[in-house]
Amino acid sequence: MNERIKKYYDSAYKEKKPSQHEWVSGTANPELVSLVFNEKIPNSSKILEIGCGIGSESTFLAVRGMNVTAMDISESAIQTATKIADLYGVKVHWKVGNILTVDLLENHYDVITDQGCFHHLSNDEREIYVKQVNKALKPGGMLLIRGFSDKMKYTAPQPRLLTSDDLINTFHDKFVLEKLERVLSFSTETRHKPLGWFSIWYKRE
Repeated sequence: MNERIKKYYDSAYKEKKPSQHEWVSGTANPELVSLVFNEKIPNSSKILEIGCGIGSESTFLAVRGMNVTAMDISESAIQTATKIADLYGVKVHWKVGNILTVDLLENHYDVITDQGCFHHLSNDEREIYVKQVNKALKPGGMLLIRGFSDKMKYTAPQPRLLTSDDLINTFHDKFVLEKLERVLSFSTETRHKPLGWFSIWYKRE
């Protein structure tokens, strides 16, 4: 993940209120909520969120009794996330870091979730990403990957619009695919009824 992207997000989180970011919904993704509600993600699971932003989903998971570590490249985002979690009275292990270079514990997490990082990566960075999450996830552990899909009307170079082949070709060697579907997200000023990817993978045992 290049320095330009890091500077963009750090500046954005520093200069604007959370509600001014079109990628901030103020709540956890409904697909994630469903997994927790239906106990597909059991209570007390060890979870790593990659690209956590202001921590809406990490805070939700901590409120639901999970042991959460959350990472973002933006120090400003982590500062805001810490304040939000404090308001809820929950503990999240916040980290400022880059998933491509951070030293992760081996076979440590039950679940790794990403809704804002993978779709920014170059093809070469994707290979590093897979090695990192494969190292950190327990055998049989769950990997949630979400991101912009190729059905979105979006012309900016970042985030990248992902095809199903992008996801399958990147992850199928190390992970078993359980679900891959396009899901509707909140409309914003620049994105009307955007369709993003929601995918569930399990690390091969």
